[in-house]
Amino acid sequence: MDNLNPCQLVTPNDVNTSYETAIRENPDNRNTATGSRRKRAVARHTKFWTPGRLLRIRFLNGSSSFKEATKAALANWTPHVNLNVQYIEEGEAEIRISSEPGAYWSMIGTDALTIDDQTEATLNLSPDQDLSIKFFMAQATHEFGHMLGAEHEHLHPEMTIPWDKEAVYQHFDATSDLERSRIDLTYFNLLDASEVNHSPYDPKSIMHYAIRQNWTKGDFQIYLNPVLSEKDKAFMTTAYPHPEA
Repeated sequence: MDNLNPCQLVTPNDVNTSYETAIRENPDNRNTATGSRRKRAVARHTKFWTPGRLLRIRFLNGSSSFKEATKAALANWTPHVNLNVQYIEEGEAEIRISSEPGAYWSMIGTDALTIDDQTEATLNLSPDQDLSIKFFMAQATHEFGHMLGAEHEHLHPEMTIPWDKEAVYQHFDATSDLERSRIDLTYFNLLDASEVNHSPYDPKSIMHYAIRQNWTKGDFQIYLNPVLSEKDKAFMTTAYPHPEA
């Protein structure tokens, strides 16, 4: 399972709206940089939900098997977060799930609140559960990590991947500057340690892409991580703590 398609990156339409929404939802999302540096890095704020809050989820479409598999994927995370998840059939929902084939993507955390249209999805999972449940569960669990505010682990500022960038460009037939910039955004543009709260780099994280050996220099490879790592669990427990007894 090292050939999963990367999830499609979804960025907010306006970084200032994203920032304001995130800190309104959870003040701990506030960027800790100051002055002009903070202005340049406003998109680097965290996007975690308020611990303990009710998170309503509604399916916009999808078969019963799709819905059950999707719920099972989210259940991988729920024991490790202080959030109350409620699936609803109608009414307003913070998370709205669609099942358009061929794509996996999610708004990151509180960016879902920037989408006012209740008929518009905030997360999409391709309905592959009947073709390969293992494939679907790995992809869906990854996307729910984004829904909870997690970023891609291979963009961690402490990552140690010896990339052969030209090999990656060639794999995706990226010849133009625009195509290469998209690859850079997906694989190479690291998050800034001074502007993003993060746990130590975890090559076993479910939020890490599989890295092919021929994309790197030397004998380096990372296989797909289909289940949560122990650091994934610890990270979310820290992001969504339960009240102290």
